[in-house]
Amino acid sequence: MKSQLVLSVIAALLVGVSSSAIAQGTSGGDQSQGTGRQQVMPTMPHRDWHEGQQVPSKYRHYNYQMNDWKSHNLDAPKRGQQWLGVNGDYVLVTRSNWRISKIVPGTE
Repeated sequence: MKSQLVLSVIAALLVGVSSSAIAQGTSGGDQSQGTGRQQVMPTMPHRDWHEGQQVPSKYRHYNYQMNDWKSHNLDAPKRGQQWLGVNGDYVLVTRSNWRISKIVPGTE
C-alpha cells in the first residue's frame, strides 16, 4: 500500500514537471525576441486615409456607423452613404463599395 502511494506521488510529479516544461516551450532560454506583443498606433483617417480608398473591413462594423451626423455638424449623407466615426475623425463612405467620399478631421 505504501509503495503504491509513493509510485502515485512520483507519477504525479513527473506529469506536473513535463506539462510545465511543455507550457514554457523549448525556445532554449533566449528571451531576446521580446514578449510577442506589438504596439500599434491607432488609425487616424485624416492622416492615413484618402478619398477614393476603401475603408478597411474592421471599420465597417455598426459600432463605427454614425446616425447622429447633425449633432456633429456634418452634411446629410446622400442615399447609399453613411458617416463613420473613427478615432475622432468623420468619414463619409458609400455603403455599396465602402469607398471614402469625404474625410472630416476631428479635434486633435
